[in-house]
Amino acid sequence: MDDHMQETNTSGLDSEHIRYDEEVFIAITEGNFSNTIPEFCECIYRYSMSDTGAIDTDIAKNYIGELKKILTQLPRPYTIIQEMHHIDRSYRDTYYAYFSNQHFDVKRYSRRLSFVRGIIEADVFYSSNTKVQEEIALNFMGACVINPLSTGVIGRTLIDPQFLISEDDRPAYVRVSNFKLHIYGKKLLVKAFPYRMQDEETMRCAEVTLLNLLEYYSNSYMDYRNVVPSEILYMEQKHSHERVLPSRGTSYPVLTKILSEFGFSPRLYSLSAIEKYNLSQVTQEDELKRLLHYYIESGIPVALNLVPIGNNGAGHSMVCIGHGNANPDLIKKAKKHKWISWEHRNHCHPIIDSADFYDRYVIVDDNQPVYQVRPFNQLSLYPDMKVENIAVPLYKRMFLDASDASAIARTVLHHKQLGIDIWSDGFLEPQEDVIIRLFMASSNSLKEYRSQTLMDIFAREAYAMVPMPRFVWVCEIYRESDYASLKAFAEIVIDATSVPGRGHNTRSLILMHYPHVLGIRFPEQVEAEFNEMLELDEDGLFPGFRKNLRKIE
Repeated sequence: MDDHMQETNTSGLDSEHIRYDEEVFIAITEGNFSNTIPEFCECIYRYSMSDTGAIDTDIAKNYIGELKKILTQLPRPYTIIQEMHHIDRSYRDTYYAYFSNQHFDVKRYSRRLSFVRGIIEADVFYSSNTKVQEEIALNFMGACVINPLSTGVIGRTLIDPQFLISEDDRPAYVRVSNFKLHIYGKKLLVKAFPYRMQDEETMRCAEVTLLNLLEYYSNSYMDYRNVVPSEILYMEQKHSHERVLPSRGTSYPVLTKILSEFGFSPRLYSLSAIEKYNLSQVTQEDELKRLLHYYIESGIPVALNLVPIGNNGAGHSMVCIGHGNANPDLIKKAKKHKWISWEHRNHCHPIIDSADFYDRYVIVDDNQPVYQVRPFNQLSLYPDMKVENIAVPLYKRMFLDASDASAIARTVLHHKQLGIDIWSDGFLEPQEDVIIRLFMASSNSLKEYRSQTLMDIFAREAYAMVPMPRFVWVCEIYRESDYASLKAFAEIVIDATSVPGRGHNTRSLILMHYPHVLGIRFPEQVEAEFNEMLELDEDGLFPGFRKNLRKIE
């Protein structure tokens, strides 16, 4: 860290001499944080909100407490940089659409707090020294908007998860986007996922879920545009039989319809609609969690609808953006759920689904601090709530969904001509268990990753040359002993623009890579015959694909 940003001089930082509502640069150190953070939070809440008489209510104390949690978690020392007259795009939109129509005044301006590691004063921040400015950019942790409301005070928040996910929850794997913020004339970047609270008047949990998802996608892909809350409410009104303001929330069928209006081709899964199999130990909850995991492993943020067990009471909505580490206890349990083709039961290799190894997921929930890592059966702070629906905002040409991709992968792996029984003979022990890892990836990312990690030059060339659609489903195959180090011995690649067809046939198969052999299929080849397989002399175990999620260690 640059000398200008060291914690060398904290004189003049006595909280008694600081008007926190007016101070631009506020240093948070190990010596002052226990007093400064509570005083700072209460002060800016009092001066930011329109209804100043509500400062001592339980609701106000709750929101002050939520801000305290964020500020206390950030690594010290750091500096808070305040913008007292910040124009937040989403809040200003709801202000003109709703709050400005109310009889009693509601303030127009938000307050934005930006966080930079180290102690920074005005002369350093505004310095023209290039090295100093690079240090500030490197140490930027993110920003949090404070809206002038009695509820839903914490607005658009973009903070790098490496500064908020606790040590006990690491490693965690998350999907983030690179956001650009302009702070007092400086362009700073932060890798984050959007977070905000519901104001309970214009935005409830489902609308907040939509706004966070749409902001992430518009920032990450050129296919989608940025959306403001009033546009979400307008689309909601189109599919509602009553007024949408003040907001009473929305259902997940309407939520997916709104996603369609903004250019997605969403898929909605319901727990109660999942088929039950009498002789299977895999429950409906297990199947729903598997589907969730396939999409999260694909780097696709998913909207989750939770309802009280017994369906008595209001539901809740949140976004899932990642997962925790594999649970050793679940790995043992997953072996009981392994899949065996009945037709080939006497000689096939049983398939264990790696999705069953995980039970902790990273969520963005307006009722909790951002980036919480929680068990699948206890994602909400409210007790006795379960996941009833998951809504997946898929790209419009992703025709093959996770359930069909999973069925196709299993069919291929036990296929009498294309499966592991044939092409891994001599590599695996007879009827040895194998582990699969299923996910979607962009073909460009997959080709780039394999060109850097495969040993055999002909394999690298084959991956590079074979035509692929924009997105593909990938099924990596592991031996049990190699999964911990994520070293696969085989892989199949499936066309995500295809449809399964009757019996989940193999017509969507693009590439199959088994030990020392590789087959590719070009678009003009109608059937997946793979009569000629490329022999690989220098082939070996290869690392699992890791470009969809960011690892927080």
